[in-house]
Amino acid sequence: MTQCFTASCEAVLCKQDEVLVMSPGKCCPECVPKSCSVSGKVYQHGEQWKKNACSACVCHRGAVRCLRETCDSVICEKGQIKVQRSGKCCEECMSSKKNCLYDGTIRYHGEMWNITRCDFCVCDEGQVTCHKAECAKVECAKGEELIHLDGKCCPECISNNGYCVYKEHNKASGDTWKEGLCRECECRNAEVVCFQRSCLPCPPGSMAVREKGDCCPRCQPGKCHPDCLTCSQSFDHCIACRDVKKRLQNGRCVELCGSGFYQDGGTCLACNETCSACMNGFECSSCQTSLLMKNGQCVTSCGKGFFQDQLICAVCHESCSSCWGPAVNNCFSCKDTSHVLKAGLCVASCGKGFYEKDGICNVCDRSCETCSAAQPNCLTCASDKVLHNGKCISQCPGGYFPGSNGRCRACHDSCSTCEGPLATHCTSCSLPLALHQGQCLQSCGEGFYQDHNICRGCHPSCRTCVGPEASHCLQCWAPEHVLQPHQPVEGAVHGFCLSHCQAQFYLDVTGVCRQCHSSCAGCIGNTSQDCTACLSSHILLEGRCLSKCPEGLFNQQDHCSSCHPSCKTCHGPSDLECLTCHPHATLAAGRCRTSCKEEKYLNLVGYCVGK
Repeated sequence: MTQCFTASCEAVLCKQDEVLVMSPGKCCPECVPKSCSVSGKVYQHGEQWKKNACSACVCHRGAVRCLRETCDSVICEKGQIKVQRSGKCCEECMSSKKNCLYDGTIRYHGEMWNITRCDFCVCDEGQVTCHKAECAKVECAKGEELIHLDGKCCPECISNNGYCVYKEHNKASGDTWKEGLCRECECRNAEVVCFQRSCLPCPPGSMAVREKGDCCPRCQPGKCHPDCLTCSQSFDHCIACRDVKKRLQNGRCVELCGSGFYQDGGTCLACNETCSACMNGFECSSCQTSLLMKNGQCVTSCGKGFFQDQLICAVCHESCSSCWGPAVNNCFSCKDTSHVLKAGLCVASCGKGFYEKDGICNVCDRSCETCSAAQPNCLTCASDKVLHNGKCISQCPGGYFPGSNGRCRACHDSCSTCEGPLATHCTSCSLPLALHQGQCLQSCGEGFYQDHNICRGCHPSCRTCVGPEASHCLQCWAPEHVLQPHQPVEGAVHGFCLSHCQAQFYLDVTGVCRQCHSSCAGCIGNTSQDCTACLSSHILLEGRCLSKCPEGLFNQQDHCSSCHPSCKTCHGPSDLECLTCHPHATLAAGRCRTSCKEEKYLNLVGYCVGK
């Protein structure tokens, strides 16, 4: 254990892409790369993830370390198929017929399983049937007793004198049996005792010859190799060396044991075939190519509880089931299956600011104060944020408003934005609707006009309008007022509300002032025959404005009046005010003289007619 009681740590300033961490075995914090980038996604130091169903990875000091689960080869029985189940790394054998779902677990056709030590179930073409085992009535022989062994449903008769269990078989006390040619075993008082038969060595000058089926070799005269004290099978296959300083290795006498052998007394014995060198028959000191050293053994993979450190399998921390290093925060998986991984540590729960996925604690979205235990969606936010669709945001989006619980609530369907849930709580609208007193309406109503998507007030003189000015009225509030047009907008006439129409305008039946014909100064209609007054230099005659009065009429206060019948043209109504006369008449002192008698005048066709 590292002693840090007196250690004083200097202030450390990390670079922008580094983070300050306290590493196991160190007294002072140090700077390490803060993240790893994998396929465009950034993982922070200590963060873990599933690369795929077979591989788990961790970001450690800026480097990615991954551990791949190894799968045994699968050979399926007849009627089964090899399947790769979703989310599983290794292939499994499964019946090609219908399977069953029991307590949330898929059971294959023909599969049998225990629910208690005496109750079992069977999956048969999609149907689960469960049964209770029935134990036969057992009477034990003399010298035996009925014993209920752990894990077994029914009791068994066991000798009360003691018995032995050898290679998964029960042996009665006193039983003997052979193992090979020279080994004999016996069950004594519930313990197995084995003996190795010893063979006498052949005398010098003889050779040991093995006979098939015999434990000990047969000695026969023969000359051995000079190195051999005795030999077997052939003259140069030594059983014992003449030189006591030499060691016996595969029938040869050598000075030192060769590679792949270890010394056991005066004999060189072969190392395990996985070792390239060893210290004894159980422990390797180095391994064959591609093998790893694990507790003195050479293995193809380190397995659970160990990690590969160059060519050696080192033990994980006791909390880890698998790991990438020896520290407590180097776990890939936890020994306690109820624990989860948090930055390489095995913990009981992820805690605040984290959520769990595939047994790994992931950091909540940085906007969250707390998030769901099983997904990154926020549950609560900081005081300056609001919650919407699992995210903490600065303000609610369109169509939502911040509720009293810190969550965004939906506006009424008619609102674009709002300050509450009702139709009267709108703060803006989407076209063609317009906002009026907190509501989104199809029409703004009397006294208001639509300015894009907002209802604004008309001028006080207007009942309806197209804008805020006095000249924007479409209808007038005062019933005695008339609408004096200002200018047409999209076919609608708008203008001022006045007590009477302006000059050169007349009032139509709808209460709108309409423009007179261009020849009129006043009128009762819009044609040239509807004039009631004329412009200067023009004269009114029967609703028309003329530049001069026609023949037989004279201008009297801008109106045409009739001349005296005796006059063709005149400047007044009397017979003394003629200007020109009809044919056959003579103008004299303003009068038209004719041959007609008194009080008669000459008409246009030349006859004298009376008044």
